[in-house]
Amino acid sequence: MAEKTSRKQVRYERNDINAVFKKKPVFFNQMQQVKIINVSKQGIAICSSQTLKRNNHLKFLLSFIKGESFFLEGQVVHAFNRQSDFQYDEFIELFIGGLESPVPLPFKYGVHFEQHYPRFRDYLIESGCKNGFEVQHSDKLRMRRGDYQR
Repeated sequence: MAEKTSRKQVRYERNDINAVFKKKPVFFNQMQQVKIINVSKQGIAICSSQTLKRNNHLKFLLSFIKGESFFLEGQVVHAFNRQSDFQYDEFIELFIGGLESPVPLPFKYGVHFEQHYPRFRDYLIESGCKNGFEVQHSDKLRMRRGDYQR
C-alpha cells in the first residue's frame, strides 16, 4: 500500500509578489503573468492561463512590491489542468492594467525550483516575518479548504 506523504515545506500566502514566467527553451515564448497561490524557498504554486505539462521547465521573474526581484528556474511537478467537480473549486482571475476585463486563470500548477536560491530564501522569510503573511504548514489544512485537487 502506498505511504501517504505530507508536505514538510513551509509555504507562504503572499499578496506582495508579482510573477511572470517563460517556458524553456524560450525561442518564441512570451512572458505569461500568473497569480501566486503560495510560495516557499523550494517552490511555488500558481494559477495560469497557459496550459503546461508536468516536467515543463520554466523561468520565473518574481517581483516584490518593495522593489526586490528574483530570477528563478523551476520545473512543473503538479499540473491540475482539468475542471473538477470539487465543490470548493474557485474561479481565479487576474486583473492586468490596461485591460477592460480580467484574464481567467483556469490552470493550477506546482513548480519546484531547480536549485537553491539563498538570497531569495532569506528575503522571502525576512520580508514575510516583518509583514505577517499567512503561513501554510501542511496539506491537511489546504485539503479541508479545497485549494488542491487530487
